[in-house]
Amino acid sequence: MKTHLLASVLLLLTGYGVVAHAANDITPTDFAFAVPIHGTGADALYRVIISPAVYKGATFADLRDLRVFNGAGEVVPHAFRPLDSADARQRAPVYLPIFALRGTSGTRADDLDIVVNSNNVKFSLRASSDQRQGEETVLLGYLVDVSSSKNAFSRLLLEWEQLPGGYVGAINVEASNDLKRWKRIVANAPLISLSQGGQILEQKSIALRPIRTKYLRLTWPAGTNAVQLKSVLGQPADAITPRERTWKNISAHPDPDEHGDYVADLGGIFPVDRLEILLPQENAVAPIQIFSRNKTGDAWIREQRTVAYRLRQNGQEIANPGIVTTPRMRRYWLFRVDQQGGGIGTGEITLRAGWIAREIVFAARGNGPFMLAYGNGKASPNALAMRTLVPGWGGESAPEIAIATTGPEQTLAGAVAARQRVDMKKVTLWVALIAGVAVLGFMAWRLSKQLQSGAAPNPQPPAET
Repeated sequence: MKTHLLASVLLLLTGYGVVAHAANDITPTDFAFAVPIHGTGADALYRVIISPAVYKGATFADLRDLRVFNGAGEVVPHAFRPLDSADARQRAPVYLPIFALRGTSGTRADDLDIVVNSNNVKFSLRASSDQRQGEETVLLGYLVDVSSSKNAFSRLLLEWEQLPGGYVGAINVEASNDLKRWKRIVANAPLISLSQGGQILEQKSIALRPIRTKYLRLTWPAGTNAVQLKSVLGQPADAITPRERTWKNISAHPDPDEHGDYVADLGGIFPVDRLEILLPQENAVAPIQIFSRNKTGDAWIREQRTVAYRLRQNGQEIANPGIVTTPRMRRYWLFRVDQQGGGIGTGEITLRAGWIAREIVFAARGNGPFMLAYGNGKASPNALAMRTLVPGWGGESAPEIAIATTGPEQTLAGAVAARQRVDMKKVTLWVALIAGVAVLGFMAWRLSKQLQSGAAPNPQPPAET
C-alpha cells in the first residue's frame, strides 16, 4: 500500500513538472492570433489599447491568455493598466434660477429684449414688437441663470408637474454671455413623462457639452407643446473627463424556442458597460429584463430591468436613453420582453454595446518588433501587478509610459490554439483525491465488518499468578 501511494505522489509531481516546464516554454506559435505593436523605440515602458480584435479572439474572459513577445519570440512582462474612475468625483446637482419667457401668440423668444437691473437679481422682460393691451400671453421658454456658478454643467435636470395625459416633446438649449447673441448647443432634446401598465417612463435630463457661459435659454421647437417647469438643476461636469468608448452595433434575434426572448451575440468577450436598445417599430413601449452569459452552455445571469420605448410626437422620434451596466466580460446578451402589453411587434431589436477598452503596459525588453498575442486555450494568468511592473506607480516618481499602437490582426496557429483544453494537472489531482477517498472508505468498510463479526485483534494471554 505504501509503495503504491509513493508511486502516485511521484507521478503527480512529475506531471506537474511537465506542465510547469511547458508553460515556461510558450512561444508565439502557441497562440491563435496576434496584433503587431508599432511605435516602440528607446523607452523602457509602453502602453497600448486592447483593440476589439483582441477581445474577439481571446479565449478567457479575464484575458489571461494575452502575452507580449519581442522580436526574439520571448515573453516580456506586462500588466493591465487600471481604468480611471470619473464617477468617483461626480458632484451633486445644484438648483438654478429660472425665469419664464412669455409673449403674445406668434411671438418668438428672439423677439424679447431681456434687461437685468443693477443688483442682478430681477429680470425685466418686454416684447420688442408692439403688444396690444390685454392680449393673452403664452409661454415661449425659460431663461436659466448660471452666471453665479464657477463650474461648467454637463447635464440639465428638468422637473414639471405631471400632466393627466403625460407629456412627450422636445426642447432646444442656447447659450449666451450678454443676453443678446445666442448660440444653440442642443437641438431637439427629447423630453418624456408617461405612465403605462404600472411603469413610469421619464426622460427629463438634457446632456450638454460642458461649456462656461452666463445664461442658458430653453425653447420648444415649432409644433411642440411647452410645459410649465417647476425647477431646473444643473449637474456639474465631472472633474475627470470620461474616456472614449468603443461601440459595436448588432441585432438581437428572436429566440425560436422562447417567445419574447431576443438574443444578441457580440462575437467576442467585450467589457460592456453601456447598452442602447432600439425597438423595431415606432410607438412601442415594453418592459424588458436583461440577462448575459459568456458561453452558450452557461446559465443566464440577470443584469437589470428597464423600460424600452420608441415614440413619435409632433414629427420628433423619442427613444429610451442608454442603459448603464456594471462592466461585464460577457459575449451573449438576452432581452426578455414582457408580453403583457403586446410585446414589441415584428422585427429585431437593434443593440448598441459600448465599452471602455483597457490598456496593457509592457516592458520593452530585447529588440522589436513586438507583438500582442492572444487565443491560447491552456494559458494561465501571467500579468503582473501595475505597481510591480512600474516602480512608484501612482506617485510623482513613477517613470513615463510611452504610447504605442497596434496594427491589423495576424493569424498564428489559428482557432485550434484557442480551444480550451483539459487541465491534466487538475484532472490528476481530482483522480488522486477520489482514489484516496475510495481507499479510506474501503478501509472503514473492512473495519466495520470485522467489528460486526466479533473478531478481537490479538488478545493478550492472562498474567500468571
